Amino acid sequence: MSEVQTRQRKPNTSDAMRALLNTIRNTIPFGLEDADMCQGICRGCSKKMMEMLDAEVSQWQVDLDNETAEPTFADLAFMEKLARRTYKVLQRNNLIS
Repeated sequence: MSEVQTRQRKPNTSDAMRALLNTIRNTIPFGLEDADMCQGICRGCSKKMMEMLDAEVSQWQVDLDNETAEPTFADLAFMEKLARRTYKVLQRNNLIS
């Protein structure tokens, strides 16, 4: 077997976005109640960050399912950055450990 045949195929951007969306869904607790997110001292708005991330995840899922959009590397980077920022806000507000 040649070296080319033994290498695994790299994922395309659609596969990479699907994997990222799955990671986000498994990491971010989207089921939090508004009352849980808005209590005590707020260090960044958890509710707004969650709403923004949920909207982006939902839209990309629809686009990927319907094959209406092909994500770019910039789209992947933006989604990852948004998810990381949301995670940090949730940590600062003691909603996740």
